[in-house]
Amino acid sequence: MLPKFYDFQRKADMYYAYHSIQRYTDEPFTSHLPEALFNISRYLLHQMHDNIPHGISKAGTLYALAKQSKNLGAYKLARYAYEKLQNTRVPPRFQEAVDLGSIIIRSKPFLDGEELLPMCYRCSTTNPLLNNGGSQCINCKQPFVHSFVSFEVLPLVEFVLESGITDEEAIQILDLSIPKEKKEEKNWQESRMGNMQSLRLGDEAEEEIEEEDPFSTKLMTFDQESTEFRPVIVNRNVLKTMSRADVYIRKWPKPLRHQYFRSLLPDVTITMCPSCSKLFHTDDFELQYLQHGHCPFCRHKIES
Repeated sequence: MLPKFYDFQRKADMYYAYHSIQRYTDEPFTSHLPEALFNISRYLLHQMHDNIPHGISKAGTLYALAKQSKNLGAYKLARYAYEKLQNTRVPPRFQEAVDLGSIIIRSKPFLDGEELLPMCYRCSTTNPLLNNGGSQCINCKQPFVHSFVSFEVLPLVEFVLESGITDEEAIQILDLSIPKEKKEEKNWQESRMGNMQSLRLGDEAEEEIEEEDPFSTKLMTFDQESTEFRPVIVNRNVLKTMSRADVYIRKWPKPLRHQYFRSLLPDVTITMCPSCSKLFHTDDFELQYLQHGHCPFCRHKIES
């Protein structure tokens, strides 16, 4: 049951992403930004390592990737895409553009723009634009979590529960967690002693030393030489230190276990659809919802 579920989910994600690529290659205009098409085509290629679902064109994906890579300054990736297209059966209407692009890209430097390289939020490793292992970090093997509109990498790290902790208990602990309050700004304090008056800003001797976040210390619990992914495992004590606002939970029906994600950048607002549990940048989700009136993935209408 589990392999079938994950395979079905993977195919649904690929069909959803490829819809944007197909509209870009078949229609004269597109509503997607170049960065979004660039990220979508990269995401699709990472998902094509096993088998390609019926109806999804690898040639169309490579064509979109080649054009957007060249436009955004990822010349190394663009050359890779054009070389793959030369060995792929492409539609006749793309052949001239592919031949011309293959020649032009050789005049560009063989490198990708540093601002385009994705960063792993678990180990802070800068990753290449294409990874043979799929959409995951080359160092810690942590899978990337994408926003399902722009397909940018979200600042989320997935973690699993320690053996013996049920999903119900974990949710109860997180719901009882105390929200972390922001530090109050230190104000000038006035003091008067006899005929003397002084102003001072706080008191260094009375400052409290912040305790290190126990979840952050667990992020580096992986073996760099190992080829297997080792997830972050948290116990009850670590769960108690987490703020519920920073944790996103994908609730799946049994026998599946829930998925837990911790946001490492609380200032970056993230929205999770209550129906399909897909994660989005809040700005992307709100724009799509205002335009279409439903979730961009599952088309669920959120009741007020």
